[in-house]
Amino acid sequence: MAKKTLPWEIIADILCRLPVKDLLRYRCASKPWCSLIDGPDFIKLHLNHSKQTNSNLAAVLCYKHKLFSVDLDPLGGGGAAVELNHRIEDVHGIQILGSCNGLLALSNWRGDVVLWNPSTRMYKNLPISNVDVSYDFLFGIKENLEMYGFGHDPINNDYKLVRTTVHVTGSHGDFDSDVKIYSSNANAWKMYKRNFPYCLSIKKWRWYGVFVGSALHWVVLRKPGFGFVHLILTFDLVTEEYHDQVPLPEYEMCRDYEFVDISLGVLGGSLCLVCNYINDPRLIALSFRVDVWVMRQYGVKESWNMMFSIEPTRAIGITFNFVTVVGYFKSYDEVILHLDNSGFMLYDLQKKKAKKLSNFRLPFAFGTQSCVGSLVGLNSGWSKGLEAGGTRNTTLMGSRGIV
Repeated sequence: MAKKTLPWEIIADILCRLPVKDLLRYRCASKPWCSLIDGPDFIKLHLNHSKQTNSNLAAVLCYKHKLFSVDLDPLGGGGAAVELNHRIEDVHGIQILGSCNGLLALSNWRGDVVLWNPSTRMYKNLPISNVDVSYDFLFGIKENLEMYGFGHDPINNDYKLVRTTVHVTGSHGDFDSDVKIYSSNANAWKMYKRNFPYCLSIKKWRWYGVFVGSALHWVVLRKPGFGFVHLILTFDLVTEEYHDQVPLPEYEMCRDYEFVDISLGVLGGSLCLVCNYINDPRLIALSFRVDVWVMRQYGVKESWNMMFSIEPTRAIGITFNFVTVVGYFKSYDEVILHLDNSGFMLYDLQKKKAKKLSNFRLPFAFGTQSCVGSLVGLNSGWSKGLEAGGTRNTTLMGSRGIV
């Protein structure tokens, strides 16, 4: 009697629910399984399932020249931060420029850029792109203000990195800009020829775009001559055009507070705005109230809704640093947030209560990005990562949190 096997559609539906580390093991089970798991249809199926169920989610934290990963899967119970063996070196520190579909864009202070899938350890070194502008920032020190964004063009299946460099050209606040776009399909940078009529606040050194839909989003200032007002700037990765039609909500301005810092994030697939209020500008790193807004219908100002507001308590700390949104657990109706100086916080939308997550043993982190575990790679030019100690990883297998 012939041996009965399940249809490949059912096998794929079962396998797409598994974490990447298990799938990398099952690639070795047989050639048909390897072909299935490596196929573009299954990679897309696995990614979509992880996004829809908010599974296979991790937070990647940046600390000096090190990266750490924390499992945020609500079924996994969390755990300690685990150091990652990343693919870019710099003793002065590295930065996460963006996260999209399981890929991280990493950079060091020399300007080297790497696209890296921490789940499979596959990476790709981007060609060098020189910055064409510079200026004397303070006391003759030459420095540029840079804005990055990393995302996916779904029409052309192309991962793109956008870099905007701004520098002052005169004593009246005039400035010039250099915008370049990297395409993974072409494996090359190209110059953006249009005018960039916006400026960046000097209080920050780096800006990282938030990817929603097919566009990158930043909070910027209108170019002098229009008045220094905050607005949401978008860059459509399909048309490669800047727009500023996405409205901000009517958030509270500086009435009882001296200063408000606004930043963007993603919550349940929707654009969100985080307002960190500070009542003493000398304590610029300490927030005394945080409001989180969500845009229910993209592009519609009236759809902005203040989801919740948090003030420090003894349970979550007397004060906390700037708060960023990391993820949303739909089945639990909970939002996980990162506090730059003290770890993670969980907000229960039903109970309207926040609690600090003490089970994560974390270093002080200067930046956090959520990253979904995926099998996504680029078309060509990928290399296999190296295990700690320099041994080449031939099976691409990993253990919990070590990617």
